[in-house]
Amino acid sequence: MDNTTQEVEDFLRTHNIPFKALNHLPITTCEEGLKIAKEFGSTCCKTLLVKNKKQFFLFVIPGEERFNAKQAAAFLKSSHLSFASPEDLSRLMHTFPGAVSLLGLIFDQNKEISLYIDSRILNAEHIDCHPCTNDRSLILSVKDVLEKFLPSLGVSYFEFQSGSLNGESK
Repeated sequence: MDNTTQEVEDFLRTHNIPFKALNHLPITTCEEGLKIAKEFGSTCCKTLLVKNKKQFFLFVIPGEERFNAKQAAAFLKSSHLSFASPEDLSRLMHTFPGAVSLLGLIFDQNKEISLYIDSRILNAEHIDCHPCTNDRSLILSVKDVLEKFLPSLGVSYFEFQSGSLNGESK
């Protein structure tokens, strides 16, 4: 286990957030993530860090959902969105492409990232998230994410539906 993964898991333990850890081969596609989620009864999350010229946005959507950057840009009233660079991912979330998850918000010390969570994720019982690496997954209850994890970081989120990208702040 690398240091970043250890930091994530230590943070969860310190804040009394239970999780189940699963080691697996590196996941490189959403299809692989969906298989693991199905096997363990959790919901697979696709997590994307995008940006415009002024800020970063973390979108958490169901693993089978396709992300529409044009719709997201219109929803955010932004002329253009692009995916965050590997350097941005490393600096802000201590992770790399293919391993992005909301757990990386632990490292966003300057609160540069706004969080958007699809309502289907919010309605799930359990989700699986990478602890900033793609060869391990942590299964967490959505209730604990919303009531313990995000508040411990001082992070709020916007609920939206990725099909329509209509959202409200929580």
